[in-house]
Amino acid sequence: MSIESFNPLEKRMETMMTVIDTAIISTDSPSDQLMLACAMLQRTREIFDHILGVDGRKEMFRGLTNDEPS
Repeated sequence: MSIESFNPLEKRMETMMTVIDTAIISTDSPSDQLMLACAMLQRTREIFDHILGVDGRKEMFRGLTNDEPS
């Protein structure tokens, strides 16, 4: 699917994912990939806390880590 067929939100998400994918590709080893993942999780937590508050962040992470269907 080409980016032209995405809606505006999907286009924006694709742009953001390109930045993340570039960071992943720039890692040299599995340990660097894990370090990047930890840094991304930390930033994710900070963003969720800032925008959603602590309770909202906990709910988001609960949803992300729940293996049960929503």
